[in-house]
Amino acid sequence: MNRLTCILLLLSTGWAVAQPQQSHLLQNFENVTYDTTTQGGRTIYYEQRLYRNPFIGLAQMQRATVAGGKPEVEEFVPLIQGVPVGAYRLAGESLGYRALSGEERRAYAFRNPYRPWRQYKWDFWLQPQFAAYFGNHNQPIESNTYLLLQSQLYLTRGLALNWGVLFPITNDLDNRPNIVRPAPVFLNQFMALEGDHYLSASAGFFHDDQYGLNVQYRHMPLSGAWSFGLETGLTGEYYFTRRGAIYGHLDNLLLLADVAYRLPRPDLTLKLSGGQYLGNDVGARVDLIRQFTNVEVGLYTTKSRNGATLGFNLAVPIPPGKLWQGNRARLRTGEEFRWEYTYTRGYNIGERYRTGYQLDQRLRQYHRNYLNRQYQMLK
Repeated sequence: MNRLTCILLLLSTGWAVAQPQQSHLLQNFENVTYDTTTQGGRTIYYEQRLYRNPFIGLAQMQRATVAGGKPEVEEFVPLIQGVPVGAYRLAGESLGYRALSGEERRAYAFRNPYRPWRQYKWDFWLQPQFAAYFGNHNQPIESNTYLLLQSQLYLTRGLALNWGVLFPITNDLDNRPNIVRPAPVFLNQFMALEGDHYLSASAGFFHDDQYGLNVQYRHMPLSGAWSFGLETGLTGEYYFTRRGAIYGHLDNLLLLADVAYRLPRPDLTLKLSGGQYLGNDVGARVDLIRQFTNVEVGLYTTKSRNGATLGFNLAVPIPPGKLWQGNRARLRTGEEFRWEYTYTRGYNIGERYRTGYQLDQRLRQYHRNYLNRQYQMLK
């Protein structure tokens, strides 16, 4: 079957590979598809991995699909690992959002075969990793700093292999050797279920020297105030020496539940979570999270069997973003740098590990109120 025949078949069903008016902007996007079968106009599906803030991608895609001063697209549907998140409209007095039905997701998957070797770039990024505590008089700050070169290999829809190389820079916190070693390597499956239900399952070698399994579930209406989630994991400790890797038993059970309430102004989220943390530590934690345009700042307090503590965390984009980009490959900085500081150290209070992302952190970036506030700033 020649190329012309394939294009005619796609057009006959209302689907086609996107051909935007400003093709240079399309280089920042992957897996782009038009759908003209929806009611009310044309829909575009796309994935972007350059920006922490999804609104930048929305605005760029809108500019890329303008012809003669008139937008060609009615709805924009961002993807996470090839999975549609929701439908957004950039028209009128406020940004519009609607949840996608299971039927719409299945229709998209059926009519848009997943071929990641064609639809995605070889994407590599530099990710700094930093941990620090206030030390003693001789060394006021004790830190652990790494630089990771990471990448993702997309396998099937929603399933990605995360891998990379870790380069040590400084280490004042423990006696681990400063050697080049593999970065966290793990599989992650992201799924969007019926009715604003989402699932993320991971298996492999995670951050914070834990390996094993992790499953996160979240019910999160992206235009609502309330959300809740569950997380469980079974892991063991691992670390690298100059002679190789050392593994512990899979005996660390993580079992947490949370409920969160979001205030529309000023994009403030109050989150209560609790359960069993690492090391059989049982307790609860309260987070107060504020989303700014490109930055997120949080305060928290934790009370558990091992004691009580408080601290803060933040997430910021890493400049400059894109370092080099071609048609099939790209080198960039990571989407975000996320750091958490705990006031009390050494008592293992409410400890946990990190996978590639926390489901609630990822999804609240797509909340309608957060994106609409930025849309209003552009008007």
